[in-house]
Amino acid sequence: MKNGKISVVVPAYNEELAIEENVKEIVKVLKSLERDWELLVINDGSTDKTLEILEILENEDNHMRIISYPVNKGRGFALKKGFRAAEGDYVIATESDLNWGSEIIKRFTEELDKGNSDIVIASPHMKGGKMENVPLFRWLLSFLGNKIFALAIPGKLTMVTGMTRGYRKEVLNSIELEANDKELHVEILSKAVDLGFRVSEIPAILKWASKKSGKPVRKSHFKFKSIWKHLMLSFYVRPYLLFGSIGFLLLLVGIILGIDSYIVSIKEGVSGRPILFATVLFIVVGIQVLVFGFLATQNRDIKRQLTKIQKTLRELKEE
Repeated sequence: MKNGKISVVVPAYNEELAIEENVKEIVKVLKSLERDWELLVINDGSTDKTLEILEILENEDNHMRIISYPVNKGRGFALKKGFRAAEGDYVIATESDLNWGSEIIKRFTEELDKGNSDIVIASPHMKGGKMENVPLFRWLLSFLGNKIFALAIPGKLTMVTGMTRGYRKEVLNSIELEANDKELHVEILSKAVDLGFRVSEIPAILKWASKKSGKPVRKSHFKFKSIWKHLMLSFYVRPYLLFGSIGFLLLLVGIILGIDSYIVSIKEGVSGRPILFATVLFIVVGIQVLVFGFLATQNRDIKRQLTKIQKTLRELKEE
């Protein structure tokens, strides 16, 4: 047996059509690793027969545990439940529909075993990764969205919003998590980077089942409010992404108007007071926005220090 227990955390919501087959596939991969393991499936308020099926599977294997509650509370809430209950040295989160494949668990384990990373992310956007059977609109949203969100996280990551990741348990023990939905993934990364944990990516294939495959076709739970939440969290992590861009844009407009007003006054002998007033207004507001961005950045630095203090307090409490 190799050292280090593995905990696999799988949130599930209304997955009765595929949950049995997928759980058995995960168990098969875990057994092949020849090390201690556990599988935690979080029934996130399913209204179909998902829980009934999981209870039968749990009785068949004492390595499996179910965490269940009656009302759907979102992926982030489910993951936090699983992270707290996980006992492994490595905690691997993946989706119940296995759209990343079951072998991703083995690949995360091998990458974490190397000792070079504290968090490993599956990415379809880096070289060697791709998406299959994913609608073009969803692919475009994922690609462009992650480009934007990556600006808030150091390290040139290509997949900031993905759930399928491998963690050292130390990372999750060190962070106080707040988000209850998909923005949890950005929160984890931002706080982990603040604490100096190492993040890496591995190329992976995200494959949705096609209608011709005979398997249950994934139903998209995408909501535009998720984009808004991710953006707000990204701006919170890097305030100057928002305030700096707006401030410099206002300053640029003011300067252009000022130059235009000066040229007009020379050529036509017109004072151009309305344009001059607009010039001053844009410049003043632009400076104010930049100052506000600076203050927001200072506030973010304070929050970053609080995150480090929280980690220290957690360590002292454990000791």
